[in-house]
Amino acid sequence: MKRKRLYFIIALIVLFVIGLRNQARSQQLADTSKKQKNYLISGVPVVFYTPETRLGIGASGVWIFKFKNDSANAQRSSVYLGFAITQNKQAVVNLPFNLFIRNRMYNVYGELGYNHLNYNFYGVGNEVPHDFSERYGIDFPRLRLTGLKKVVPHLYLGFRYLYDKNTLYDLDSTGLLIKGDIPGSQGGTVSGLGAVALFDSRDDVFYPSKGWYSEFVALRSDQTLGSDFDYTRIAFDLSYYVHLRENIFAFNIYSVYSNTDLPFFQMANLGGSKKMRGFYEGRYRDNNLMVLQAEYRRHLFWLMGFTVFADIGQVANRYDSFHVDQWRYTYGAGLRLGLDKIHMINLRLDVAVGDGKVLPYFTIGEAF
Repeated sequence: MKRKRLYFIIALIVLFVIGLRNQARSQQLADTSKKQKNYLISGVPVVFYTPETRLGIGASGVWIFKFKNDSANAQRSSVYLGFAITQNKQAVVNLPFNLFIRNRMYNVYGELGYNHLNYNFYGVGNEVPHDFSERYGIDFPRLRLTGLKKVVPHLYLGFRYLYDKNTLYDLDSTGLLIKGDIPGSQGGTVSGLGAVALFDSRDDVFYPSKGWYSEFVALRSDQTLGSDFDYTRIAFDLSYYVHLRENIFAFNIYSVYSNTDLPFFQMANLGGSKKMRGFYEGRYRDNNLMVLQAEYRRHLFWLMGFTVFADIGQVANRYDSFHVDQWRYTYGAGLRLGLDKIHMINLRLDVAVGDGKVLPYFTIGEAF
């Protein structure tokens, strides 16, 4: 049975890679055609693996286009429609979009979706027990909407609105959440509005080799917006990329601040496929967070590349509660397979170590 499962997974991955390579060829033909179209419609199978989901399969369709009056080299807009199911009996349907209007004078992006998920909960704080975890399920429709306007080259200002209606299910009868003492442990609606400042001078969106990316978001959730929770959450995400000959060095700083207890599903957390690979997503969570990530990337041959990375971070109940002797560490390495030379999209296979555990990640796109 294990051998059959392995063959099945390999077959899905091969089908996935072939589909994405065909999509890339279609894109190349569209871009080199004398009668170049302003749009591309394509669909591919989806295969991924993360510790939170295990094996996941599904499908994704994409519509890539330019608006009628955009210049020939304008950034293309995209609308995706995807769904997936996983070995952990999870299901996701989402519609992410990224619209560049009037040659990126305006940028509107976000997501509309529905999620049926389950996670491990380890408690709140930077010093939770290593031998404790409980499983919980959560359903939530999701809306994310960000609207930005360019004010000077590379700098955009605007707003963000978010909405989640969270329903918990299958709580552990011996766990912490069922007691109802942790904020958000009885579910509830999150509705928040805030300001966004974005600076982006990267040379490529999907695989940057030089430049800066910075996002600052200050968001307020309260009852006047229909939320069940009153809090302010400030997040700062900064990445810097350096290209030296064939070598790329990438650095990321991510910080979250709140002086109010957040619902646990809105708390900042360490782990997952993007912030401190090597920890299960939410292994450490709290109101405040600091993360520093560094990654070395290099092309090997043909479509292959590799990376090594190291991360440190911690969470705290209050921002003045961070301690120099309580940093958490992860590290790892990965392989890259180029799927689209035009848009520099990579298939990512990472293996990371955190708290003595080795966790694999198989997905698309870089961590940051």
